[in-house]
Amino acid sequence: MSEDQVQNILTSARRHNPANGITGVLIHGGGLFMQLLEGPEHKVLRQYVKILDDRRHDEVRILHISPTDARMFEQWSMGGISGNPLQFQHVSELFTRRQEVVQATTFTNTMREFAQMLNAGK
Repeated sequence: MSEDQVQNILTSARRHNPANGITGVLIHGGGLFMQLLEGPEHKVLRQYVKILDDRRHDEVRILHISPTDARMFEQWSMGGISGNPLQFQHVSELFTRRQEVVQATTFTNTMREFAQMLNAGK
């Protein structure tokens, strides 16, 4: 996927997410993508179905769904971070444990650490 295609995805998300109450971040690098969506459950799941139907995406997987009282990316209708693919290893344990019940606080803390690591690298 070209950088222009990634920018088109981000532009579209930034245009449509506010009306749906969705915030989040798209992290990409080395052909890998990870997206975190926040918002009302039914709207986030509806957005996930749209992602599944989009031909630009393949091998789409949900790592975790968790209720939360506070958003991590409340200022971003859709943030975009270009990262080193090795940084994705930070969340690989969540993917490995996707069939288990993972405590919401464990997931939230892992994502907060990951976001801090990405922001520190800028």
